[in-house]
Amino acid sequence: MNKHSLFTLLIASIGFASCSEDPPQPIDNTIPTISKLEYSSEIEPYPGQVIPWDWSSFRYYLNISDPEGISEIILGVKGDLPNNAEGDFANKFELLNHTEIINKDYDSPKYNFQPGKDEINFDPFTIEWKGTYSVASLPILAGPYELSIDAQDIHGNITNHEFGSNYQTIVFVERTYAPLIHRPHGLPDVITLETNEALSLEGGIMKTDDELSTPLKFVWIKLADQDVLGDYKGETDQIVYDERMWGQSLRLDKSGSELPSVSELTFNELLEIDPMDFPEGKSNFVMIIWAEDEAGNASMRSIPIEIN
Repeated sequence: MNKHSLFTLLIASIGFASCSEDPPQPIDNTIPTISKLEYSSEIEPYPGQVIPWDWSSFRYYLNISDPEGISEIILGVKGDLPNNAEGDFANKFELLNHTEIINKDYDSPKYNFQPGKDEINFDPFTIEWKGTYSVASLPILAGPYELSIDAQDIHGNITNHEFGSNYQTIVFVERTYAPLIHRPHGLPDVITLETNEALSLEGGIMKTDDELSTPLKFVWIKLADQDVLGDYKGETDQIVYDERMWGQSLRLDKSGSELPSVSELTFNELLEIDPMDFPEGKSNFVMIIWAEDEAGNASMRSIPIEIN
């Protein structure tokens, strides 16, 4: 074979080899997107949502999408009770802490997960604390819970709280056995005062007649500029103008003078000796009442106040 033929064959083989190589695949660095359902105004559970006493689950309404396909969804529920409940009450309730991992190994008749889909709707998905699919062994403690939602695609890209790509919120679970913060029916939702008028607040806080209800342990009343559920942790930009505390909290690093009663208290009884101070130049306030019992159940209520 002459030199010309060898050169021709060499060029042809190089060309064939280069044509047979697959083009480089783009690297997928995008993370799944967590958003509201098309017909909804927001993701649920939404920030500050109150889970009423007659619900027995967290109800999730949301959309998760990723063009490459979704491989895993992680739903987190976190309660916070730094101090132990007292005596017999410690074993009667459960602080709900749960992680629901939904992936190819998820086996539950309540939801059929199909890995690799580019879009998934929860409409709704539930995490339940009563009934057939309960994740709790005991009645759960009333109070705030932190909820988180994360998702991962088929290439391992996962949402991240540090970069704000996952979803996190705080909700408040009400129970009939938690302290009852009440005002008489028929009163206006907003309390209106004249300048320099003393605050008279009808209503109070009481242990309920539910068989699981326990004695009152701690009461915290504060006057603030806005009602933010996360304010109990001191992690918001809420302005607190004045506050009073009685008892010892199981959930917070807070305490005050002795509670006058562990079964029933009136607001006027608590505040008449040491009234709240309203700052001058302000006309709109929120009074926030936080109450705990000896088991660690917490209740919270806010009352708007306007000064003319």
